[in-house]
Amino acid sequence: MAASYSIGHPVLDDDHDRMIAAWRELEASRTLEAAKAAASRLMAEASGHFDREEQFMALCGYPDLARHKRLHAEMGAALRHVLLLPLLGKGGHEGFILAMRALMDKWVMAHILGEDSRLAPYVRAAQARLGGHRPAMAARH
Repeated sequence: MAASYSIGHPVLDDDHDRMIAAWRELEASRTLEAAKAAASRLMAEASGHFDREEQFMALCGYPDLARHKRLHAEMGAALRHVLLLPLLGKGGHEGFILAMRALMDKWVMAHILGEDSRLAPYVRAAQARLGGHRPAMAARH
C-alpha cells in the first residue's frame, strides 16, 4: 500500500489495497460488463472492509465509531446506487466509469486519507499494548 494510505494495520491496509486494485481494474475496463464485474468486486471488498474496520474501532474504543459507521453506510448506499445505473440504462460504459470515478475520488480523498487515517494512533496504541503484535480482529474470508 502507498505509505500515504497506510494506517499501520496490515489487514485494513491490505483491504484498502484490494479496493484500490478493483478500482484500477474498473478504470481500465473496456466494456460495461468488465466495469460492472470490477465494481461488484469493489463493493464486496468494501463491505468486508467496513465490517473489519468497524470491529477494530469497537475493540480499540474509537470515539467516533457511530459517525464512521454512518459514513460507511452512506458510501455503501452511494456505491449501490452507481451500480444500478447500467441496469437502469443510464450512461452506458463511459457514464458508469464517470459515476464510479466521482464516487471513488470522493472516497479515496475524503475517506481513506481523511477518515481512516485517524485510526493510525489507535492502531499504534493497540500494538503497543500487545507488545508490537497486530491487534486482534476478524480475518479476511
